[in-house]
Amino acid sequence: MITVFTPSYNRANTLKVLYDSLLKQGKAKFEWLIVDDGSSDNTKEYIESLIREKKIKISYFYKQNGGKQSAYNLGLEKAQGDIFLCVDSDDMLASNALENIEKDFKQIKAKNIAGIMYNQGYISDKSLIIGTRFPKDNLVDTYYNIYHKLHVTGDKLIVFKTNVARKYYFPLIDGEKFIPEALIYNRMSLDYMFLCKNKVMAYKDYLGDGYSANYFNLVKKNPKGNALYYLELYNLEPTFYNVYGYLLFCFLAKEKFKNIIKHPSKLKILLLYIPVYLIFLVRR
Repeated sequence: MITVFTPSYNRANTLKVLYDSLLKQGKAKFEWLIVDDGSSDNTKEYIESLIREKKIKISYFYKQNGGKQSAYNLGLEKAQGDIFLCVDSDDMLASNALENIEKDFKQIKAKNIAGIMYNQGYISDKSLIIGTRFPKDNLVDTYYNIYHKLHVTGDKLIVFKTNVARKYYFPLIDGEKFIPEALIYNRMSLDYMFLCKNKVMAYKDYLGDGYSANYFNLVKKNPKGNALYYLELYNLEPTFYNVYGYLLFCFLAKEKFKNIIKHPSKLKILLLYIPVYLIFLVRR
């Protein structure tokens, strides 16, 4: 079975589009697992009305607001499917996408493949894809290489083997509600690769109050998670840019100097500490 996981926060007005797309999934066996991250709108009542329709299997969980990553962790814990994918509350799946995903997963033989990456398109113009296509169909490579070495861009639909995804829960940091999703995908890159398909399996638009539109404010309010992201990025590729990102978010987090210089390269940190701090003061 496939678990289609949706984290939701005050998105009762957009969930219908995703629900309607789930009704067009042919003979695929799946569950729709929604984690309500503390919504104050009528999300609960709306989902309960869908459950009463009994058209698809729906599992609904409510939790105190803690951010998308904490909702993701709970969804991964509660998932009943062997295959796991996250589809946001304002997105939709292509018709028969889940049937095609089932077929594609049967191609996977190697144990070091964590899942499949697909292209996504725009709801407002389905003829366009988000970002760039993969260099070739059926490419097999790590998430890190796909974005940093092959220079693929744009949000992709990432579909996991559930047992592999459960090895990589998001770290949760006290007082913060956001951490870049790429952090766990980069961690996967140390042990696993992805099969990449140039098919469009999902569609999205970027809403004005969504994660993407408010990314700058999110990272500013959650500096420790982003410092961790750049530190681990540095471990994969020890560039000055990654040290710069690490330092910038350490300053935002008001991290003490003695803690900062424990990582990663003391020489690079000492060379960049003062100029990055001056940039931080100006940008603040």
